[in-house]
Amino acid sequence: MTIYKKAGVDVLSTDKLIKKIVPLCSKTNRPGKMGEIGSFGGMFDLKMCKYKDPVLVTSSDGIGTKTILGISENRLDGLGFDLVGMCLNDIICHGAEPLFFLDYFASSKIERSSFIKIIKSIAAACKENNCLLIGGETAEMPGVYKGKDFDLAGFCVGAVERKKMLPRMDRIKPGDIVLGLPSSGFHSNGYSLIRNVIKEQNISLNDKPPFKSNDKSLAVTLLKPTKLYYNLIVQIIKFINVKGIAHITGGGIIGNLPRIVPNKLSVKLDLKNFPKDNLFSWFKNISKLNDHEMLSTFNCGIGMALIISKKDLVKTQRFFKNKKEKFFIIGQIIKSIKNEARCIIN
Repeated sequence: MTIYKKAGVDVLSTDKLIKKIVPLCSKTNRPGKMGEIGSFGGMFDLKMCKYKDPVLVTSSDGIGTKTILGISENRLDGLGFDLVGMCLNDIICHGAEPLFFLDYFASSKIERSSFIKIIKSIAAACKENNCLLIGGETAEMPGVYKGKDFDLAGFCVGAVERKKMLPRMDRIKPGDIVLGLPSSGFHSNGYSLIRNVIKEQNISLNDKPPFKSNDKSLAVTLLKPTKLYYNLIVQIIKFINVKGIAHITGGGIIGNLPRIVPNKLSVKLDLKNFPKDNLFSWFKNISKLNDHEMLSTFNCGIGMALIISKKDLVKTQRFFKNKKEKFFIIGQIIKSIKNEARCIIN
């Protein structure tokens, strides 16, 4: 392998690293687990999950240029949570529970410390959400990536009983309420714009955030991991008749909420009920973005949106109070108005 190593790909070194992450992957466990890391493919025994009429739900995603910010600030521990969150949060919009996860890590040269930190955080995120880390791919690609740069991608598979699949578009009607669950920050979207604005305005990432915050630096705030919602959502859908769930990612609230609403209906947002989030207010101010631009780019403090019937609101309020979790009534479902947007800002 000496000639290949001279070309920039150290197969033996990478193989040794893979052996070091096997114990991390083994810490993730759930019914359906088969075999160990190292086979040509990861295997999962769906029968062990005792489904009656399962539908598989899949999602594949990355975390975009948030990796560049993590690399520059040497803060990588949360990126695995971002990666798992972007995929798991998607499949739970269909009522699915996560079964297993695979990752893809590519760089110019696999750097041991960074690689272990990433895989460790992926494994921790999977374990917290009862999801197997079943395998993945590690690639050295000199010429494609340069220096310390790397890229991440994730792939998740979940399952849901056919009769419990979401959204239930045939049940969504005018007067239904749209609830918002708070995000932990920007999550993993909009970072090319965020980085560009920060660079243009010469804003220091090492200083305290220029708004009210307990974080020791702006870098800490911007690199907060994506919030994973599975453990909360799985309780909500057992207690409340949820008609639809939207993960607020790329495209923001305006781009994602209409995806779970019938074409003949629209969403009317009430901005005064949104969380008073210092981070998003600050960024809107320095970037000079208007409300529509913010809402079509970022989550604006809302990481997940749920549609429920108005008659279930009191029950829902009681649930969140008992769980000591926050939620916001951010809008309602209305009849579509000709030539009007599917998501109307009030």
